[in-house]
Amino acid sequence: MEGQYHGNRTIPNKFRQRFDWDSSGKVLVYSVVIGFLSGFAAVLVYAGAQFLGHSVTGFFSSAGIVFPTPEQYTVSSGALPGEAFLNAPRKDIYFNGFVFPRYWILILLIPSFGGLLCGFLIWSFAPEAVGEGTDSVIRSFHFRNGILRTRLPVVKTLSGFLTLGSGGSAGWEGPTTLLGAGIAGTLGQSLRLNIHDRRILLLAGAAGGIGAMFQIPLGGALYAVEILYASTALELAAIIPCLLASVAGYSIFRFFHGETRLLEISETVGIQHGTDFFVFLIFIPVIALCGLLFVRMVMELRNRIFRRLPIPEFFKPALGGFLLGCIALTYPQVLGGGYGWMHRLLENQLPFYLILCLIIPKMLATALTVSSGGSGGLLAPSLFIGGLIGGTLGHCCGLLFDAMGISGTPEMTTCVLVGMATFYAGIGKLPFAAAVIVCEMIGFDFSLLIPLFILNLIHIAIQSPTTSLYEEQVLAPIDSEAHFGNYSVDLLKVITVRETCLEKDKKHSVLTIPAESSIPQTARLIASKPDSLFPVVDSENNLIGVIQSSDVWAVFRSRKKWGVLTAKDLSHDMEIAVAPDDDLYKALRICTLWRISELPVVDPKQPNRLLGMLRQHEIITAYNEYLANAQWN
Repeated sequence: MEGQYHGNRTIPNKFRQRFDWDSSGKVLVYSVVIGFLSGFAAVLVYAGAQFLGHSVTGFFSSAGIVFPTPEQYTVSSGALPGEAFLNAPRKDIYFNGFVFPRYWILILLIPSFGGLLCGFLIWSFAPEAVGEGTDSVIRSFHFRNGILRTRLPVVKTLSGFLTLGSGGSAGWEGPTTLLGAGIAGTLGQSLRLNIHDRRILLLAGAAGGIGAMFQIPLGGALYAVEILYASTALELAAIIPCLLASVAGYSIFRFFHGETRLLEISETVGIQHGTDFFVFLIFIPVIALCGLLFVRMVMELRNRIFRRLPIPEFFKPALGGFLLGCIALTYPQVLGGGYGWMHRLLENQLPFYLILCLIIPKMLATALTVSSGGSGGLLAPSLFIGGLIGGTLGHCCGLLFDAMGISGTPEMTTCVLVGMATFYAGIGKLPFAAAVIVCEMIGFDFSLLIPLFILNLIHIAIQSPTTSLYEEQVLAPIDSEAHFGNYSVDLLKVITVRETCLEKDKKHSVLTIPAESSIPQTARLIASKPDSLFPVVDSENNLIGVIQSSDVWAVFRSRKKWGVLTAKDLSHDMEIAVAPDDDLYKALRICTLWRISELPVVDPKQPNRLLGMLRQHEIITAYNEYLANAQWN
């Protein structure tokens, strides 16, 4: 006993007792480590991206192709669409008023060649790296226990270099998020952490990567905990680890590159007049329609065109790059993430005709890049598109106010910021993160944070939950395996209610409660059964609702309304019934949401016909039998 007493006083045991290492301490420490590693990775990716971008631009310049720069435009002047290459040294090719440089074919071939190399790399080593990298992180959290293949982040980063370096219309947040998550996944598996800790650290790695690359420490953390769900739900358990990792990654990146702002404005913004907010409310339906158009464009090109094309998979990103080049011949501003153009847009130094004309081409260019299998994120293009929409609405609002003789037009910079935040919030389902990201990107100016947050929520409220850029998002935490106990959602979806409780050898008697039963009679009937939910039937044995035993016992103990209440008065509508062909995932989800252990099984053609009762222990038994017998693929 004496040795045991002194053993509890050792330094490791003292540390464990004081700092609670096993339950939360190790996750917080590992989050900081992952944040530092993600920051170093972001530093290397940023340097590589800068080098590759300058190299490709230099190659085009050596061929006499000079792309227009944002500095060549002012609010009232600049090259028209089709005249973007007027400054090229070799521009002797004209076609119906359009000016092309002599070696215009390179604008088609470079994105195509980058897409070809990207497709070959992805389909040779990690096919799951196709498209937007954030979806891989979401899928890993929900359905793969926080595990990512080690090669996936590496392949995603290299393919991102090829796509974005050759002019792909995408952003660095996808590869960077996946790279940070990959670092966290590798660390979690090497340390043999449990599933819960692996999932939390996966999000911390994603937050560290995006927080470092975009210099958004708070926005990176919120992005990681909000991106998982197609609603306003948050992964609250991960907020502190994600914040630690994001701040750590931000600190490392700033140490090497200083205060590198992707977007920065020279003036403080905000709502200047009382009517501004109501004007922005009118913007929301237009922004929502544009968001729906963009999401449909991305999904339809991916699912209905590129996935059905009878050509090798690795060749599809090359085709997307070729079509992107066709757009760039007229609108070269669509190439890349567009941060320079966004900065000029925020300074109100782009002409109205260019802002208006770029919206659809930028949408199409981004959809072609990502939907064809190119590697890149959707955050940067979405912010650019949203800024263009906000700028267009701001110009139209100004023209309308002038025509009506009304003063107090909203500031153009504020309109652009509102468009950026609300557009991405609605199609990414990130109400708070989108507002914080925009405020941090322009230099930690939070004067617009609360208005943006309200506008974002309104956009999400009027936008369908299925209208999202991220296919792997689930509607609510209950739809994720991370919050669904230890069950596999895929397995539950292949087992039906019929084979669980309605087959001959599994049928059992069901106690029904007559609708006109008094409270004492009802209490006497349910006292002999261990169930907590009972069907209530009328005189013709038709199902009219269900009654919970807790409600019966609550009224029974009060003894005040015995004479006036019946079982029918305590019954609930049949919102919690299942049909024989429903799967156990739906049944267990209803049990969890309503906190019940039994479900009525009804005929879908005759909802008032009771077929049986499905009990939660039967779900567990069927699940274990399938798992043990390997009856599923």
